[in-house]
Amino acid sequence: MDNPSQRIRLLIVEDNPSDADLMLRELRRAGFDPNWRRVETETDFLASLDPEPDLILSDYALPQFSGLRALQLVGERGLKIPFILVSATIGEETAVAAMREGAVDYLLKDRLARLGPAVAQALEQSKLRQGRERAEEASRASEQRFALFMDNLPGIAWIEDNQRRYVYANKTLRHLVLRGRHWFGKSDDEIWPEQFAARYRATDQQVIKTKVPQETIETVLHGEEKRIALISRFPILNDQGEVNFICGIGIDITERKQAEERMGEQAEIINRAQDAIIVRDFETNRITFWNTGAQRLSGWTADEAVGRFIGELIFADPSEVESVSAALVSSGEFHGEIRQVTKDKKELIVSSRATLVRRDDGSPRSVLIINTDITEHKKLETQLLRAQRLESIGTLASGVAHDLNNVLSPILMGAEILRRTVSDKEAGSILSLIDKSARRGSAIVRQVLTFARGIEGERVLIKPSHLIQEMCDIAQRTFPKSIEVRCQYSEDIWSVQGDPTQLHQVLLNLAVNARDAMPNGGLLTIAAENFQVDEHYASMTPGARPGPHVLFRVSDTGEGMPREVRAQADRPRRLEGMPRAVLDKIFDPFFTTKGIGKGTGLGLSTSLGIIKSHAGFISVYSELRSGTTFKIFVPAQLSEESSVQSDLSFESLKGNGQLILVVDDEPNVLSLTRIVLEKHNYRVLTANDGPGALAVFAQQMASVNVLLTDIMMPYMDGIALIRAIQQMKPGLTYIASTGQGEDTRHAELQSLGVKNVLSKPYDTQKLLECLHEALTPNIAQT
Repeated sequence: MDNPSQRIRLLIVEDNPSDADLMLRELRRAGFDPNWRRVETETDFLASLDPEPDLILSDYALPQFSGLRALQLVGERGLKIPFILVSATIGEETAVAAMREGAVDYLLKDRLARLGPAVAQALEQSKLRQGRERAEEASRASEQRFALFMDNLPGIAWIEDNQRRYVYANKTLRHLVLRGRHWFGKSDDEIWPEQFAARYRATDQQVIKTKVPQETIETVLHGEEKRIALISRFPILNDQGEVNFICGIGIDITERKQAEERMGEQAEIINRAQDAIIVRDFETNRITFWNTGAQRLSGWTADEAVGRFIGELIFADPSEVESVSAALVSSGEFHGEIRQVTKDKKELIVSSRATLVRRDDGSPRSVLIINTDITEHKKLETQLLRAQRLESIGTLASGVAHDLNNVLSPILMGAEILRRTVSDKEAGSILSLIDKSARRGSAIVRQVLTFARGIEGERVLIKPSHLIQEMCDIAQRTFPKSIEVRCQYSEDIWSVQGDPTQLHQVLLNLAVNARDAMPNGGLLTIAAENFQVDEHYASMTPGARPGPHVLFRVSDTGEGMPREVRAQADRPRRLEGMPRAVLDKIFDPFFTTKGIGKGTGLGLSTSLGIIKSHAGFISVYSELRSGTTFKIFVPAQLSEESSVQSDLSFESLKGNGQLILVVDDEPNVLSLTRIVLEKHNYRVLTANDGPGALAVFAQQMASVNVLLTDIMMPYMDGIALIRAIQQMKPGLTYIASTGQGEDTRHAELQSLGVKNVLSKPYDTQKLLECLHEALTPNIAQT
């Protein structure tokens, strides 16, 4: 069976159809099946190049065209089509010129017998050339992909031959490590210092010897900087199984190693801590970290604890986990006392400090817990407090109670007898007051005894307005006429749950102290108001809990106390620059600032104990020769009608980026005020005294919108500060804050044009409302 003909696409450039037929006949005779087209002009020739033919047969000379011109057009277009010249007469020089232009062969028309072999050879050469070009193109593409891959690795990469000479280095290695060093064809010994080259050489030799990949952690030089890298070297074998090349890849792990070292150091420090340090998963409440301090405290080892539910492991009451979690969600931290049970079922009391750890998106991830065993401390504290009560108040009360009752009994009886015999209405009123006061004195003696024995009196629902009015009546009737008594309370005052005798005694003790502080007369203010203790105020006030309170205020314009004597109840004692012997003394039993024989020092200690027993707290603000203000906070009992929240939203009170300079010598007040203002879209500058405030103001005078300053401060008080700043920037808005009530230095503030006074303690609502009013004078006027 004959072999099938080879099909080819043929383009013939010939003006003589007969010659074209002869060429076609020879091609068919040679086993080709041409799909041909004949052209005579340049235009037709160019049109016939798409699609490309497999072969071009061209006459040398045509009336309107030439074979050399056709050959040039093929070359100009970058086409590599086999081109054979077929001419009746062609000289040797013309043939050589055609071959130089790209012709693969030339034939004479009277010798067409050689056409078939010439075409076959031309097509075979074209096929071989195309294959070679495809291989070269694939090789170049492969090299480009390899280089692209290596250059985009997250670290350094290189290839060495079996003589350890570099033949390839990726971009990261060239730019960050080699940095201009001549590396191609060189070994590590020729590039790096010996201390580095020796280690590299040893590892390379191990790869060549064992033909097994090696992984090492090595120090490499990034210029002059030493970095730590994880290096992987693996051999590339030839067909005989010998190592031809060594390929290396390195990843910079400097930061990871440093982080691991820091974590190791921190873990060691944490394990050496005496406190129990625990980490638990927030969602599952299962323990993820347990230090040796936790093991010492609870008896459970880390292997036993990790993965366990924390509620069943250490909490005496597992439900406390939920209350702690609720506090963490609301504020991000928890600090309080919890009951804990050890592995051997022993109960402990621990001071627990928990902090919520969040993910990058803000969602809770885990909880860091630090527990300190305070079991013995609590026992000693209870014993000490008990002993102090019994030693101070109890001893005095039990010794004096009998004599006091002996004194009060004749008064009560005498008043009763006289009342029966006296008909004068005014005298009868005085006798009733004497009887009432004597009975109150008797009740106070009983209350002191009750306090000394640690027993609470009967608690009932009390209207604070009744206490205030009763106290004012007593003060107006019994205090010197040189003392003006002012009574202040609103009609919608909340009620409190408590012992009326005990609360009356607190107000009486404070009022008597105020009277004694004003021997030459003055103003005594006894007031009550509703006060909402928010989270911010509670966080900066020891003993305070968020919620509605009734604030009782007893203020005087008397002698006041020096700064080293007064202090807020329960404030930590260690303050810089103050001797420990005089700190927090005003609430200690038998401590008094009065002269000898003028006071026993029991009034404030008794008052503090009473208010604490009512779940309240006390604060005091005083300056020498500037009066004293005591504030008593007692939790309120809200009825459904009275538990109405403020209708002013925080959103409506937000600022517009105004710059506020806050000046206060109390760090807690300064810090929390700044946090509140920045949270509500104000910018804040702070200073803790007058000179510091002037320095800060001088730097940003043009930008400051409001000065919020405390009135009583060391070195320079708020009044002096306002006067100084008025000289620097007239027309600035001022807000004065005071812990002695809004009446403090009212005339001076008015003379300076200061209309906005913020009474301490203030919560977020009061602060924002005052600032909003100061910055919007039109609202204030309407």
